[in-house]
Amino acid sequence: MDVVLDKHLPGTALDPNQTTKLHQAELLQARDFDELVAEVRQLRQRRVRMVSIRRQRAHRIGRHRLKMILEDAGLSVCTVGFAGGFTGTLNRGFDQAVSDTRRAIEFAAELNARAVVVIPGSRGRHIYNHAERLVRDGIEGCLDDALRLRVDMLIPLTTVLGNRKDVFQARCDSLLGWIRGFGCHRVQAMMMLRRRSPLKGLPASWQQCLRNGGALRIGKRCRTTIGSHNVVAEILDGLQNVAVPVG
Repeated sequence: MDVVLDKHLPGTALDPNQTTKLHQAELLQARDFDELVAEVRQLRQRRVRMVSIRRQRAHRIGRHRLKMILEDAGLSVCTVGFAGGFTGTLNRGFDQAVSDTRRAIEFAAELNARAVVVIPGSRGRHIYNHAERLVRDGIEGCLDDALRLRVDMLIPLTTVLGNRKDVFQARCDSLLGWIRGFGCHRVQAMMMLRRRSPLKGLPASWQQCLRNGGALRIGKRCRTTIGSHNVVAEILDGLQNVAVPVG
């Protein structure tokens, strides 16, 4: 599940007196067209309004058929994942990673998706400065596309794939500050929630991450242990001074 707040104008702060909506996006599990039709039917019965998708499965189903089914069901797309791997630790070269990310942004725009999950890649065997330069150059090389097509790039601050080859550990006091250093509202952070207890598992600065326009991804382990409703309730309680109805 991905959790995001309503989009707001870049460069503006959220008004604590203004009602802000918290959106939940279910990750599609379908591997073919028939499974997609059945899953979408179930999502509609549960009144789910937003989904996140894996690119590999989307291409297997067919992007045009996927778009048609989602639009007919009134489902919007939150995130498309994943792209990136600029440091080479995901077995792709820098130029290949940039090209793949640009294709992912175009694909997300076709689906009117909010964002693409862009995995930077870990430091690997590079010296730190070179690895950071690869990550920075890779993200900046895709900014024009993101701005033109109005698609955010979500940069995970903790591992998404679970093998630690996907995340870059920046040397700074604030990881959100490192993200802000790109100087573009289309580059935002994604934080992961994996542990059983939401209060213990929520990463530092998660509230600011959501308010900035980033996302919180709730892992399967957390959901199967305590249930998605309770997780979202904990998140609502943690967003201080903001009235947030679930939608």
